[in-house]
Amino acid sequence: MEKKWWHKTVGYQIYPKSFQDTNGDGIGDLKGVIRHLDKIEKLGANVIWLCPVFASPMVDNGYDISDYMDIDPSFGTMEDMKELIAEAKKRGIRILMDLVVNHSSDRHAWFQAALQDPFGKYGKYYVFREGKDGKEPNNWRSIFGGSAWEKVPGYDNLYYLHIFTKEQPDLNWENPELREEIYEMILKWMDLGLGGFRLDAISHLKKNYQYTNLPPDGPDEYNMAFEYFNNVDGLADILCEMKDALTIGEYDHMGPEDVEDVIGENGSFSSVFDFCHTLDNVRNPKWGNTVALFDDYRDQLFAAQKIVDGRGMLCNFLENHDKPRSIDRFLMPEDQNLYSEKMLPVTNFFLPGIVFLYQGQEIGMRDDPKQSIQGFVDKPTFAIYDRLIAEGKTDAEALEQINCESREHSRTPMQWDASAEAGFTTGTPWFPVNKNYTELNYEAEEKDPDSLLWFYRKMVAVRRREDLEETFLYGTLIPEYETVSGVLAYRRKDEKNNVLILTTSLADGITLPFTDTIEEVLLNNYDTCEAGEETIRLQPYQCLVLKVKE
Repeated sequence: MEKKWWHKTVGYQIYPKSFQDTNGDGIGDLKGVIRHLDKIEKLGANVIWLCPVFASPMVDNGYDISDYMDIDPSFGTMEDMKELIAEAKKRGIRILMDLVVNHSSDRHAWFQAALQDPFGKYGKYYVFREGKDGKEPNNWRSIFGGSAWEKVPGYDNLYYLHIFTKEQPDLNWENPELREEIYEMILKWMDLGLGGFRLDAISHLKKNYQYTNLPPDGPDEYNMAFEYFNNVDGLADILCEMKDALTIGEYDHMGPEDVEDVIGENGSFSSVFDFCHTLDNVRNPKWGNTVALFDDYRDQLFAAQKIVDGRGMLCNFLENHDKPRSIDRFLMPEDQNLYSEKMLPVTNFFLPGIVFLYQGQEIGMRDDPKQSIQGFVDKPTFAIYDRLIAEGKTDAEALEQINCESREHSRTPMQWDASAEAGFTTGTPWFPVNKNYTELNYEAEEKDPDSLLWFYRKMVAVRRREDLEETFLYGTLIPEYETVSGVLAYRRKDEKNNVLILTTSLADGITLPFTDTIEEVLLNNYDTCEAGEETIRLQPYQCLVLKVKE
């Protein structure tokens, strides 16, 4: 594998709206990110992934872009963005922007022109089709619910495609003129010093335009025709034109046959997120306890790595802006304590690939269940609620499921200190701060060397240690104790180092056969390491990173 600068990525994802407000309007902004760059540097991150800050009507929290070369006023100005890039660079940090090019906002100048002339130049930037038999062109369902087609105002039988909300019309990536506009925009951002992009919904660019109706899969008579607009054949041919920058794709269901095209030496992306665990939730009856989930999680991690088989780099993560908080997702309440909270991130942090942490993960921020559906603000959350009610669930049952699965848990404002609104804003926050902020906040953990925050710093420091970094980047992955329930363990090995990573989700701990000779304990969430001549004792929820002799 040819070595690249971005292989050493330890990323930190920021949801700007919830990170830090500096002007009292209750919405986080770019100046707020600048304010905390020193903390991100101290954590050890060298890349920041910034969720969308482009100009947007905010129908989908900025994932509906109305101008690709401007910053939304709620976040600041282009000058603020340039300052952020420059200040981050001083600290050895590169900025990665969240780019949405599967669709634009319906307020984008391109789409406004397209509505005026659907058959002209800008009409060809989108997907317009005539209806059939007095209905939509086909019965595809939008990912956010309802038809994926919206009637064009002023036309009796013309529709445009939107696989997300109707305010997010899909761009027509079959059009080379559109692609050139996108690439030109990307180059302008790179000229400003940007490190690269996280490409949202990128696996949907290519569609299968057969437009046949499919058997309805719900009472609304629509079909979630995912295979018709996700990873469709020919997608790689489009994406290969976008690989000059660091690009991390939101690309799921990558099979062994796809690896070379997607993240190989000549693949479309630098890396893609490993989504193998994103449906895991300990509160789902499918698992119902920490150990059962932990074993499934382990098996999925190793299966994903086997698919890649050293041909590229996955992006490993536990949290992002679209998932509940990892402590509540992976650990039953009775299993949540400082030991298990420190153990959890070690499970995948030293696997081959690059890594990303999400704001608040480093202090152990939690889900924030609501007492009513009105406590949420995200449009898709309400769409899910309506679907659950339509399927026959009671209000209480629907709310329980949403409280378990909602992506809004990750979007509560960052908890900086115990002052009003957790130090996030001097005004009224756009979304309520989690009520636990008076005890769980950054300032309190900064003062406690035994806190989760300090442990994360140690973990990052081990990964980036000069004599170990290349082993974690390019060393062989050897799974260990694969059949032992409640244990997730693996070895990273090359000609210089042999590092063993051991973690357990068992409340009683476990004794394992062990024949290695420990040279150095690199990381430990306990004060002791109980290794004998032929066994090693893992205490409840213990994690160990051990440098062992050959």
